[in-house]
Amino acid sequence: MSAMVGSVTRDRYDELVKLGRDWVATMSSAQWRLRDAAVEIEPMRSYGGANPSGKNDLFTVSEAIRMFAEDVGLANTTVRSYRWVSSRWHCHVGRVAWDAPC
Repeated sequence: MSAMVGSVTRDRYDELVKLGRDWVATMSSAQWRLRDAAVEIEPMRSYGGANPSGKNDLFTVSEAIRMFAEDVGLANTTVRSYRWVSSRWHCHVGRVAWDAPC
């Protein structure tokens, strides 16, 4: 009898680990794309930004990021965090080359 890991055989466990690694890679890629999209929508700027008041029919940074978050179905805080990480991460470090806009 094959060794068991939890309620599955060792072979099934190994299959699930392989699938899980693929899922994690897909998830990570999607997160980088969302991070980079948020930075493209609103690049990081010094405090106050280019249009902090939302004048001239432009959105404030917070409004634009909130709108993007709502439209893609994520929490505003998640997208804000993604944007910050993307703005500080070195190009191609830990990222798939085709995924990095640098």
